[in-house]
Amino acid sequence: TRANDQCADASADQGPLQHSERQREAADAQRCRTNGDDEPPGKEGREGPGDAGDLADVFIFQSPESSNKTVAAITFGGRSAPRSRIDGSFYCDPRVLYTLHIDRANAAGAFDNIADVEVLARFGKDATGNCGLQLQNVPGASATFSGPIEQVITSVGGLKAFAGLRNDPFFFDAEGYAALIASFAGAGQSGDVVGAFRLSGNQARRDSFALRNVSAIVFEMSNDALAPAVNGVRPKVRVWATTARLVG
Repeated sequence: TRANDQCADASADQGPLQHSERQREAADAQRCRTNGDDEPPGKEGREGPGDAGDLADVFIFQSPESSNKTVAAITFGGRSAPRSRIDGSFYCDPRVLYTLHIDRANAAGAFDNIADVEVLARFGKDATGNCGLQLQNVPGASATFSGPIEQVITSVGGLKAFAGLRNDPFFFDAEGYAALIASFAGAGQSGDVVGAFRLSGNQARRDSFALRNVSAIVFEMSNDALAPAVNGVRPKVRVWATTARLVG
C-alpha cells in the first residue's frame, strides 16, 4: 500500500526528481504515533487529503553526479486523487518525524527486515515562521546537518540534501485504470489492457499525476557508508520509510 509505511527496492533507478513550477528533537517513542496521521486506521497516502505525516512514495537511485553516492527521496503530503489539486505550499510540521530505514543483506544475500541504519528527518520553524530541515544519521554525512527548505544544503562530509516542493515523480494512468475496470464489467469480458492503457498505435501515455506538486525530502548517501563492501562486494540494501507524530 501507499500509506504511512512505504518501501522501495534499492535496485530501482527512478532518476532524479525534477523541479516543479512552483529542528525539533526526536520525540520519545511513547509520545509518538507511528501511523503519523489523525485519520482513521487504514487511510492510505494516495487516497486521502494531503497531510505532513501522510507518506506518498520512497525512491532510491544512483546519484547522476557520482557513482559512489546513492540518492534517497521521501515524498509526502500531496493530494492523492489525480488532478484534484496542485499543492502550492510545503507541508512543514515540526511534530512529524520522518525515518528512512535501511536493511543490509547478509553474506548469503538475505534480508532480516530489521533496519541496520535509520536516517531521521524533521522540520522546524524560526521566530518568523521560516521552515528548515534537519537530517540525522545520513550515511557518510559525518554529523547532523540542517538548513532552510527550498535550498540545497550540504553536510560536513560533503553530501547534499534538499526539502521542498517538487513535481510528483509517481506515474499512474487513472483513466486507463478506470477503463480497464470497466472492460471487465460486461458478461464474458476478460479485460482490455491494450485498449485501456492505449498501448497500441504509438498513442501518448497519460500521467494522472503530471504537473502536480508533492512535498519531498531528498538526500545523498555515501555508498561506502550505506553499504560497506565485504571482500570487494557491496551488499544489497532494502529501504522503507515511516512517519511518527508527536502528540500531547
